[in-house]
Amino acid sequence: MKDVSTLAKIVSVTNQLILQSRQRQRRLLLELLLEEEEVTNEGTRLDCPTIPRIRKSVRQIFRELGPNYFRRSFRMRWSTFKQLYFTLKPFLVQVIQPAPLKKRKRSPNGPIALPVRLAVCLRFFAGGDAYDIAVMFGISHSIVFTSVDYVIDAINLCDNDSMKIEFPSDHNKQLEIANALKKRSDADFDCCAGLIDGIVIWTHKPSEEDCIETGLEEVFMWKKHKFGLNCQAVCDDKKRFMDISILFGASASDHLAFELSDLRQKLSTPGFLHEMLCLFGDNAYVNTRYMATPYANIGEDMDKDAYNFYHSQLRILIECAFGLLVQRWGFLRKKAPQQFTMRKIQAAVYSLCKLHNYLINVNDEVPIENSQEDQLNLTVSGAVPLASRVRHSHRVTGLPLQLLDAGDHFDDDPTRQYRNAHRRSGNVVLPRESMFNQICESNLRRPVYNINRRNGQRRR
Repeated sequence: MKDVSTLAKIVSVTNQLILQSRQRQRRLLLELLLEEEEVTNEGTRLDCPTIPRIRKSVRQIFRELGPNYFRRSFRMRWSTFKQLYFTLKPFLVQVIQPAPLKKRKRSPNGPIALPVRLAVCLRFFAGGDAYDIAVMFGISHSIVFTSVDYVIDAINLCDNDSMKIEFPSDHNKQLEIANALKKRSDADFDCCAGLIDGIVIWTHKPSEEDCIETGLEEVFMWKKHKFGLNCQAVCDDKKRFMDISILFGASASDHLAFELSDLRQKLSTPGFLHEMLCLFGDNAYVNTRYMATPYANIGEDMDKDAYNFYHSQLRILIECAFGLLVQRWGFLRKKAPQQFTMRKIQAAVYSLCKLHNYLINVNDEVPIENSQEDQLNLTVSGAVPLASRVRHSHRVTGLPLQLLDAGDHFDDDPTRQYRNAHRRSGNVVLPRESMFNQICESNLRRPVYNINRRNGQRRR
Protein backbone atom coordinates (compact mmCIF):
# COMPACT_ATOMS: atom_id res chain seq x y z
CA MET A 1 0.00 0.00 0.00
CA LYS A 2 2.85 2.30 0.78
CA ASP A 3 4.33 1.71 -2.67
CA VAL A 4 0.99 2.60 -4.33
CA SER A 5 0.62 5.76 -2.25
CA THR A 6 4.16 6.81 -3.08
CA LEU A 7 3.58 6.17 -6.78
CA ALA A 8 0.39 8.27 -6.72
CA LYS A 9 2.25 11.16 -5.12
CA ILE A 10 4.97 10.94 -7.76
CA VAL A 11 2.40 10.95 -10.57
CA SER A 12 0.59 13.95 -9.00
CA VAL A 13 3.82 15.93 -8.64
CA THR A 14 4.82 15.06 -12.18
CA ASN A 15 1.47 16.22 -13.55
CA GLN A 16 1.80 19.49 -11.65
CA LEU A 17 5.30 20.03 -13.04
CA ILE A 18 4.08 19.28 -16.54
CA LEU A 19 1.16 21.72 -16.09
CA GLN A 20 3.44 24.41 -14.75
CA SER A 21 5.82 23.84 -17.62
CA ARG A 22 3.00 24.16 -20.13
CA GLN A 23 1.72 27.32 -18.45
CA ARG A 24 5.23 28.75 -18.48
CA GLN A 25 5.61 27.88 -22.13
CA ARG A 26 2.22 29.46 -22.87
CA ARG A 27 3.23 32.65 -21.06
CA LEU A 28 6.45 32.77 -22.99
CA LEU A 29 4.59 32.26 -26.23
CA LEU A 30 2.10 35.02 -25.35
CA GLU A 31 4.96 37.37 -24.51
CA LEU A 32 6.59 36.63 -27.86
CA LEU A 33 3.30 37.22 -29.68
CA LEU A 34 2.76 40.45 -27.76
CA GLU A 35 6.26 41.61 -28.62
CA GLU A 36 5.61 40.79 -32.27
CA GLU A 37 2.30 42.66 -32.06
CA GLU A 38 4.08 45.73 -30.71
CA VAL A 39 6.52 45.58 -33.59
CA THR A 40 4.02 45.03 -36.42
CA ASN A 41 0.91 46.74 -35.12
CA GLU A 42 2.11 50.35 -34.85
CA GLY A 43 -0.36 52.65 -36.59
CA THR A 44 -3.07 55.25 -36.17
CA ARG A 45 -5.83 52.66 -36.54
CA LEU A 46 -6.32 49.70 -34.24
CA ASP A 47 -5.72 46.23 -35.67
CA CYS A 48 -3.99 47.80 -38.68
CA PRO A 49 -0.50 46.36 -39.11
CA THR A 50 2.25 48.81 -39.88
CA ILE A 51 4.16 48.47 -43.13
CA PRO A 52 7.89 48.09 -42.41
CA ARG A 53 9.68 51.20 -43.69
CA ILE A 54 13.24 52.43 -43.69
CA ARG A 55 13.46 56.02 -42.50
CA LYS A 56 15.74 58.35 -44.41
CA SER A 57 17.26 61.53 -43.02
CA VAL A 58 17.43 64.76 -44.97
CA ARG A 59 21.21 64.48 -45.04
CA GLN A 60 20.91 61.08 -46.72
CA ILE A 61 18.57 62.57 -49.30
CA PHE A 62 21.02 65.41 -49.91
CA ARG A 63 23.90 62.97 -50.44
CA GLU A 64 21.83 60.95 -52.92
CA LEU A 65 20.51 63.95 -54.86
CA GLY A 66 23.53 66.24 -54.78
CA PRO A 67 23.42 70.03 -54.26
CA ASN A 68 21.84 70.96 -57.62
CA TYR A 69 19.04 68.43 -57.64
CA PHE A 70 18.40 69.00 -53.93
CA ARG A 71 17.84 72.67 -54.68
CA ARG A 72 15.48 71.83 -57.52
CA SER A 73 13.52 69.43 -55.32
CA PHE A 74 13.32 71.52 -52.15
CA ARG A 75 13.42 74.99 -53.81
CA MET A 76 16.38 76.18 -51.76
CA ARG A 77 20.06 75.45 -51.17
CA TRP A 78 21.24 72.90 -48.62
CA SER A 79 22.83 75.64 -46.51
CA THR A 80 19.58 77.61 -46.60
CA PHE A 81 17.61 74.54 -45.52
CA LYS A 82 19.82 74.07 -42.46
CA GLN A 83 19.51 77.73 -41.55
CA LEU A 84 15.73 77.60 -41.98
CA TYR A 85 15.49 74.50 -39.82
CA PHE A 86 17.32 76.04 -36.87
CA THR A 87 15.12 79.13 -37.23
CA LEU A 88 11.94 77.06 -37.06
CA LYS A 89 13.11 74.38 -34.62
CA PRO A 90 11.77 76.04 -31.40
CA PHE A 91 8.38 76.52 -33.03
CA LEU A 92 8.29 72.97 -34.40
CA VAL A 93 8.96 71.65 -30.92
CA GLN A 94 6.16 73.88 -29.62
CA VAL A 95 3.69 72.72 -32.25
CA ILE A 96 4.40 68.98 -32.22
CA GLN A 97 2.95 67.85 -28.92
CA PRO A 98 3.84 64.43 -27.46
CA ALA A 99 1.63 61.70 -28.87
CA PRO A 100 -1.04 60.30 -26.51
CA LEU A 101 -0.21 57.09 -24.69
CA LYS A 102 -1.15 54.05 -26.75
CA LYS A 103 -0.91 50.32 -26.27
CA ARG A 104 2.44 50.34 -28.01
CA LYS A 105 5.46 51.60 -26.13
CA ARG A 106 7.66 52.39 -29.15
CA SER A 107 7.58 53.14 -32.85
CA PRO A 108 8.62 50.12 -34.89
CA ASN A 109 9.93 52.09 -37.89
CA GLY A 110 11.69 54.69 -35.78
CA PRO A 111 10.74 58.27 -34.89
CA ILE A 112 10.29 60.98 -37.52
CA ALA A 113 12.92 63.68 -37.05
CA LEU A 114 12.02 67.36 -37.15
CA PRO A 115 14.23 68.09 -40.19
CA VAL A 116 12.32 65.39 -42.06
CA ARG A 117 9.03 67.07 -41.15
CA LEU A 118 10.29 70.33 -42.61
CA ALA A 119 11.70 68.68 -45.73
CA VAL A 120 8.44 66.82 -46.35
CA CYS A 121 6.50 70.09 -46.21
CA LEU A 122 8.90 71.83 -48.59
CA ARG A 123 8.69 68.97 -51.08
CA PHE A 124 4.91 69.03 -50.89
CA PHE A 125 4.69 72.79 -51.49
CA ALA A 126 7.25 72.54 -54.29
CA GLY A 127 4.70 70.46 -56.17
CA GLY A 128 5.67 66.93 -55.16
CA ASP A 129 3.15 64.11 -54.95
CA ALA A 130 2.34 62.92 -51.44
CA TYR A 131 2.89 59.26 -52.34
CA ASP A 132 6.30 59.96 -53.88
CA ILE A 133 7.28 61.97 -50.81
CA ALA A 134 6.22 59.12 -48.53
CA VAL A 135 8.41 56.66 -50.44
CA MET A 136 11.36 59.10 -50.47
CA PHE A 137 11.46 59.51 -46.68
CA GLY A 138 10.12 56.11 -45.61
CA ILE A 139 6.93 57.43 -44.02
CA SER A 140 3.23 56.87 -44.51
CA HIS A 141 0.98 58.92 -46.77
CA SER A 142 -0.92 60.35 -43.80
CA ILE A 143 2.30 61.48 -42.12
CA VAL A 144 2.99 63.68 -45.15
CA PHE A 145 -0.12 65.77 -44.51
CA THR A 146 0.44 65.72 -40.75
CA SER A 147 3.94 67.10 -41.27
CA VAL A 148 2.60 69.80 -43.58
CA ASP A 149 0.16 70.87 -40.86
CA TYR A 150 2.91 71.04 -38.24
CA VAL A 151 5.26 73.08 -40.41
CA ILE A 152 2.54 75.53 -41.49
CA ASP A 153 1.71 76.23 -37.84
CA ALA A 154 5.39 76.57 -36.94
CA ILE A 155 6.08 79.05 -39.74
CA ASN A 156 3.08 81.17 -38.84
CA LEU A 157 4.15 81.18 -35.20
CA CYS A 158 7.69 82.24 -36.09
CA ASP A 159 8.30 85.90 -35.27
CA ASN A 160 11.74 86.11 -36.87
CA ASP A 161 12.32 89.45 -38.60
CA SER A 162 13.43 87.73 -41.79
CA MET A 163 9.98 86.13 -42.10
CA LYS A 164 7.84 88.98 -40.92
CA ILE A 165 4.93 90.20 -43.06
CA GLU A 166 4.00 93.61 -41.77
CA PHE A 167 3.38 96.95 -43.41
CA PRO A 168 5.68 99.36 -41.57
CA SER A 169 4.01 102.00 -39.44
CA ASP A 170 7.28 103.89 -38.96
CA HIS A 171 7.47 106.82 -41.41
CA ASN A 172 11.23 106.46 -41.72
CA LYS A 173 10.88 102.87 -42.95
CA GLN A 174 8.13 103.93 -45.33
CA LEU A 175 10.41 106.60 -46.76
CA GLU A 176 13.23 104.07 -47.13
CA ILE A 177 10.97 101.91 -49.29
CA ALA A 178 9.91 104.96 -51.31
CA ASN A 179 13.54 105.98 -51.92
CA ALA A 180 14.44 102.44 -53.00
CA LEU A 181 11.53 102.41 -55.45
CA LYS A 182 12.54 105.84 -56.73
CA LYS A 183 15.81 104.31 -57.96
CA ARG A 184 13.77 101.91 -60.08
CA SER A 185 11.64 104.67 -61.59
CA ASP A 186 12.82 106.44 -64.75
CA ALA A 187 10.44 109.26 -63.84
CA ASP A 188 11.88 109.60 -60.30
CA PHE A 189 8.56 108.89 -58.61
CA ASP A 190 9.36 109.19 -54.90
CA CYS A 191 5.93 108.73 -53.34
CA CYS A 192 5.44 104.96 -53.69
CA ALA A 193 5.33 103.07 -50.38
CA GLY A 194 4.36 99.73 -51.91
CA LEU A 195 2.77 97.94 -54.86
CA ILE A 196 -0.60 96.19 -54.56
CA ASP A 197 -2.46 93.63 -56.65
CA GLY A 198 -4.48 90.45 -56.28
CA ILE A 199 -3.94 86.80 -57.18
CA VAL A 200 -6.36 83.88 -57.13
CA ILE A 201 -5.68 80.93 -54.83
CA TRP A 202 -7.22 77.94 -56.60
CA THR A 203 -9.29 75.74 -54.27
CA HIS A 204 -11.81 72.93 -54.37
CA LYS A 205 -15.51 73.70 -54.00
CA PRO A 206 -16.00 74.70 -50.36
CA SER A 207 -18.90 73.50 -48.27
CA GLU A 208 -21.35 75.93 -46.73
CA GLU A 209 -20.13 75.00 -43.25
CA ASP A 210 -16.56 75.71 -44.28
CA CYS A 211 -17.54 79.17 -45.54
CA ILE A 212 -19.40 79.98 -42.33
CA GLU A 213 -16.54 78.76 -40.13
CA THR A 214 -13.93 80.90 -41.90
CA GLY A 215 -16.21 83.92 -42.35
CA LEU A 216 -15.70 83.97 -46.12
CA GLU A 217 -18.25 84.79 -48.77
CA GLU A 218 -20.18 81.84 -50.15
CA VAL A 219 -19.58 82.74 -53.79
CA PHE A 220 -16.14 81.45 -54.77
CA MET A 221 -16.44 81.04 -58.54
CA TRP A 222 -14.33 83.43 -60.58
CA LYS A 223 -14.37 84.20 -64.30
CA LYS A 224 -11.99 81.34 -65.08
CA HIS A 225 -14.80 78.95 -64.00
CA LYS A 226 -12.96 77.64 -60.98
CA PHE A 227 -13.28 78.08 -57.26
CA GLY A 228 -10.73 80.12 -55.40
CA LEU A 229 -9.85 82.85 -52.92
CA ASN A 230 -8.96 86.47 -53.60
CA CYS A 231 -5.53 87.15 -52.10
CA GLN A 232 -4.53 90.81 -51.84
CA ALA A 233 -0.82 91.45 -51.43
CA VAL A 234 1.49 94.45 -51.09
CA CYS A 235 5.21 94.19 -51.83
CA ASP A 236 8.26 96.44 -51.55
CA ASP A 237 11.17 97.14 -53.89
CA LYS A 238 12.76 93.73 -53.20
CA LYS A 239 9.50 91.90 -53.99
CA ARG A 240 8.98 91.01 -50.33
CA PHE A 241 5.39 90.89 -49.14
CA MET A 242 4.46 93.51 -46.58
CA ASP A 243 0.78 92.65 -46.29
CA ILE A 244 -1.42 89.66 -47.13
CA SER A 245 -5.22 89.67 -46.95
CA ILE A 246 -7.52 86.75 -47.84
CA LEU A 247 -11.06 87.72 -46.90
CA PHE A 248 -13.15 86.99 -49.99
CA GLY A 249 -13.75 84.43 -52.66
CA ALA A 250 -12.23 84.83 -56.10
CA SER A 251 -15.44 86.28 -57.51
CA ALA A 252 -14.94 89.43 -55.42
CA SER A 253 -13.26 92.42 -57.03
CA ASP A 254 -9.81 93.56 -55.95
CA HIS A 255 -11.39 96.87 -54.99
CA LEU A 256 -13.86 95.32 -52.55
CA ALA A 257 -11.27 92.92 -51.13
CA PHE A 258 -8.95 95.86 -50.43
CA GLU A 259 -11.63 98.19 -49.11
CA LEU A 260 -12.60 95.76 -46.36
CA SER A 261 -9.04 94.74 -45.47
CA ASP A 262 -7.21 95.67 -42.28
CA LEU A 263 -4.53 97.50 -44.27
CA ARG A 264 -7.05 99.85 -45.83
CA GLN A 265 -8.37 100.70 -42.37
CA LYS A 266 -4.83 101.54 -41.28
CA LEU A 267 -4.08 103.60 -44.38
CA SER A 268 -7.23 105.66 -43.90
CA THR A 269 -6.20 106.44 -40.32
CA PRO A 270 -4.56 109.89 -40.19
CA GLY A 271 -0.87 109.65 -39.35
CA PHE A 272 -0.35 105.98 -40.21
CA LEU A 273 0.96 106.60 -43.72
CA HIS A 274 3.38 109.43 -44.45
CA GLU A 275 1.47 112.29 -46.03
CA MET A 276 3.67 112.27 -49.13
CA LEU A 277 3.34 108.52 -49.80
CA CYS A 278 0.78 106.15 -51.31
CA LEU A 279 0.38 102.68 -52.80
CA PHE A 280 0.50 101.96 -56.54
CA GLY A 281 -2.36 99.86 -57.88
CA ASP A 282 -3.99 99.18 -61.24
CA ASN A 283 -7.43 100.27 -62.42
CA ALA A 284 -9.10 97.65 -60.24
CA TYR A 285 -8.69 100.11 -57.37
CA VAL A 286 -9.91 103.66 -56.78
CA ASN A 287 -7.65 106.69 -56.91
CA THR A 288 -7.39 108.19 -53.40
CA ARG A 289 -4.91 109.99 -51.19
CA TYR A 290 -3.33 106.67 -50.27
CA MET A 291 -3.71 104.92 -53.65
CA ALA A 292 -2.44 106.05 -57.06
CA THR A 293 -3.97 104.34 -60.10
CA PRO A 294 -3.48 104.78 -63.87
CA TYR A 295 -5.69 107.05 -65.95
CA ALA A 296 -8.49 105.28 -67.79
CA ASN A 297 -9.72 106.08 -71.29
CA ILE A 298 -6.81 108.43 -72.06
CA GLY A 299 -7.35 108.52 -75.82
CA GLU A 300 -4.59 110.56 -77.49
CA ASP A 301 -3.46 112.34 -74.33
CA MET A 302 0.32 111.86 -74.47
CA ASP A 303 0.93 113.17 -70.95
CA LYS A 304 -1.49 110.73 -69.35
CA ASP A 305 -0.11 107.94 -71.51
CA ALA A 306 3.39 108.77 -70.26
CA TYR A 307 2.17 108.78 -66.66
CA ASN A 308 0.55 105.37 -67.14
CA PHE A 309 3.80 103.98 -68.56
CA TYR A 310 6.02 105.14 -65.69
CA HIS A 311 3.39 104.20 -63.14
CA SER A 312 3.27 100.67 -64.58
CA GLN A 313 7.07 100.53 -64.56
CA LEU A 314 6.94 100.25 -60.77
CA ARG A 315 3.64 98.44 -60.46
CA ILE A 316 4.97 95.45 -62.35
CA LEU A 317 7.05 94.54 -59.29
CA ILE A 318 4.00 93.04 -57.57
CA GLU A 319 3.39 90.82 -60.59
CA CYS A 320 7.03 89.75 -60.48
CA ALA A 321 6.62 88.96 -56.78
CA PHE A 322 3.65 86.73 -57.58
CA GLY A 323 5.70 85.11 -60.32
CA LEU A 324 8.57 84.32 -57.94
CA LEU A 325 6.15 82.97 -55.34
CA VAL A 326 4.37 80.65 -57.76
CA GLN A 327 7.53 79.54 -59.57
CA ARG A 328 9.05 78.42 -56.30
CA TRP A 329 5.95 76.83 -54.78
CA GLY A 330 4.10 74.78 -57.38
CA PHE A 331 1.38 74.11 -54.79
CA LEU A 332 -0.09 77.52 -55.68
CA ARG A 333 -0.37 76.62 -59.36
CA LYS A 334 -2.82 73.77 -58.81
CA LYS A 335 -6.05 73.21 -56.95
CA ALA A 336 -5.58 72.80 -53.22
CA PRO A 337 -6.08 69.21 -51.97
CA GLN A 338 -9.51 68.18 -50.77
CA GLN A 339 -8.05 67.64 -47.28
CA PHE A 340 -7.39 71.38 -46.98
CA THR A 341 -10.15 73.48 -45.45
CA MET A 342 -10.48 77.15 -46.32
CA ARG A 343 -8.86 78.14 -43.05
CA LYS A 344 -5.99 75.77 -43.68
CA ILE A 345 -5.53 77.17 -47.21
CA GLN A 346 -5.34 80.68 -45.77
CA ALA A 347 -2.70 79.55 -43.28
CA ALA A 348 -0.74 77.73 -46.00
CA VAL A 349 -0.66 80.77 -48.31
CA TYR A 350 0.45 83.02 -45.47
CA SER A 351 3.24 80.61 -44.51
CA LEU A 352 4.46 80.39 -48.12
CA CYS A 353 4.59 84.18 -48.33
CA LYS A 354 6.67 84.22 -45.14
CA LEU A 355 9.03 81.66 -46.64
CA HIS A 356 9.18 83.82 -49.77
CA ASN A 357 10.35 86.78 -47.69
CA TYR A 358 12.83 84.64 -45.76
CA LEU A 359 14.47 83.28 -48.90
CA ILE A 360 14.82 86.76 -50.37
CA ASN A 361 16.39 88.03 -47.14
CA VAL A 362 18.98 85.23 -47.15
CA ASN A 363 19.76 85.83 -50.84
CA ASP A 364 18.23 82.59 -52.07
CA GLU A 365 15.56 84.31 -54.09
CA VAL A 366 16.48 83.18 -57.60
CA PRO A 367 13.82 80.67 -58.72
CA ILE A 368 15.03 77.50 -60.36
CA GLU A 369 13.17 75.09 -62.60
CA ASN A 370 11.17 72.29 -61.07
CA SER A 371 12.47 68.77 -60.96
CA GLN A 372 11.17 66.49 -63.70
CA GLU A 373 9.02 64.58 -61.21
CA ASP A 374 7.41 67.77 -59.91
CA GLN A 375 6.85 69.13 -63.41
CA LEU A 376 5.16 65.89 -64.43
CA ASN A 377 3.02 65.90 -61.29
CA LEU A 378 2.00 69.53 -61.85
CA THR A 379 1.10 68.84 -65.46
CA VAL A 380 -0.95 65.76 -64.62
CA SER A 381 -2.80 67.61 -61.85
CA GLY A 382 -3.79 70.38 -64.28
CA ALA A 383 -1.59 73.11 -62.80
CA VAL A 384 -1.79 76.61 -64.25
CA PRO A 385 1.01 77.10 -66.80
CA LEU A 386 3.59 79.84 -66.41
CA ALA A 387 3.60 82.33 -69.26
CA SER A 388 5.35 85.56 -70.17
CA ARG A 389 4.12 89.12 -70.47
CA VAL A 390 5.93 91.95 -72.26
CA ARG A 391 6.54 94.92 -70.01
CA HIS A 392 8.58 97.97 -70.94
CA SER A 393 12.08 97.09 -72.13
CA HIS A 394 12.02 93.43 -71.15
CA ARG A 395 9.85 90.33 -71.12
CA VAL A 396 8.61 89.18 -67.72
CA THR A 397 8.53 85.39 -67.61
CA GLY A 398 7.10 82.85 -65.21
CA LEU A 399 3.80 84.63 -64.55
CA PRO A 400 0.64 82.65 -63.68
CA LEU A 401 -1.53 84.74 -66.01
CA GLN A 402 -4.62 82.60 -65.39
CA LEU A 403 -4.48 83.53 -61.71
CA LEU A 404 -3.99 87.26 -62.27
CA ASP A 405 -6.45 90.02 -63.19
CA ALA A 406 -9.48 88.02 -61.99
CA GLY A 407 -10.55 90.87 -59.69
CA ASP A 408 -10.29 93.66 -62.28
CA HIS A 409 -13.96 94.63 -62.17
CA PHE A 410 -16.50 96.55 -60.09
CA ASP A 411 -19.40 94.12 -60.40
CA ASP A 412 -19.84 93.94 -56.63
CA ASP A 413 -20.16 97.74 -56.36
CA PRO A 414 -23.02 98.45 -58.81
CA THR A 415 -24.25 101.50 -56.88
CA ARG A 416 -20.72 102.94 -56.65
CA GLN A 417 -21.04 102.98 -52.86
CA TYR A 418 -17.35 102.45 -52.20
CA ARG A 419 -16.11 104.42 -55.18
CA ASN A 420 -18.22 107.49 -54.41
CA ALA A 421 -17.04 107.44 -50.79
CA HIS A 422 -13.56 108.45 -51.99
CA ARG A 423 -14.53 111.58 -53.89
CA ARG A 424 -12.19 114.27 -52.75
CA SER A 425 -13.34 117.60 -51.41
CA GLY A 426 -11.70 121.00 -51.28
CA ASN A 427 -8.34 121.70 -52.87
CA VAL A 428 -6.65 118.46 -51.86
CA VAL A 429 -4.10 117.38 -54.45
CA LEU A 430 -3.96 113.61 -54.74
CA PRO A 431 -0.65 111.79 -55.35
CA ARG A 432 -1.64 110.88 -58.91
CA GLU A 433 -2.12 114.53 -59.80
CA SER A 434 1.25 115.44 -58.31
CA MET A 435 3.00 112.74 -60.34
CA PHE A 436 1.10 113.76 -63.48
CA ASN A 437 2.25 117.36 -63.00
CA GLN A 438 5.81 116.03 -62.58
CA ILE A 439 5.49 114.21 -65.92
CA CYS A 440 4.23 117.35 -67.65
CA GLU A 441 6.94 119.59 -66.18
CA SER A 442 9.68 117.12 -67.19
CA ASN A 443 8.11 116.67 -70.63
CA LEU A 444 8.45 112.90 -70.33
CA ARG A 445 6.95 110.58 -72.93
CA ARG A 446 6.53 106.88 -73.37
CA PRO A 447 9.84 105.59 -74.84
CA VAL A 448 9.94 105.02 -78.58
CA TYR A 449 10.97 101.37 -78.22
CA ASN A 450 7.88 100.71 -76.14
CA ILE A 451 5.62 102.48 -78.65
CA ASN A 452 7.09 100.45 -81.54
CA ARG A 453 6.70 97.19 -79.68
CA ARG A 454 3.15 98.00 -78.66
CA ASN A 455 2.24 98.96 -82.23
CA GLY A 456 3.85 95.74 -83.46
CA GLN A 457 1.72 93.71 -81.08
CA ARG A 458 -1.42 95.50 -82.23
CA ARG A 459 -0.60 94.75 -85.87
CA ARG A 460 -0.37 91.07 -85.03
